[in-house]
Amino acid sequence: MLTSENYTDRPIFSFWVNDFWGGNLSAMGGGGITCCQRIEGKTVRVKWILSITGEQFEQGMRQEEHEVTLSLPGQKRTDRYLHVRFLPENIVELNWSPN
Repeated sequence: MLTSENYTDRPIFSFWVNDFWGGNLSAMGGGGITCCQRIEGKTVRVKWILSITGEQFEQGMRQEEHEVTLSLPGQKRTDRYLHVRFLPENIVELNWSPN
């Protein structure tokens, strides 16, 4: 299962991990859980679309698309959730956990 957090000041319209849709996130917010897709391999491709708030639109900001290939962290037998964390400066972190 896939879960996510957004630690940026911009909403995320949609994101994908290896073409598995992860949902959308408000600015500085958490997402739900999407199920059920096997995520495996040495690397994964994370794609996301940064959206904007009304105030950001007024300031001239526009929607942006980003993509990064990351190493998939090791997964323990009890790990069921891949956490995707979006950080400022378009940094993405991945971590497995059992809950």
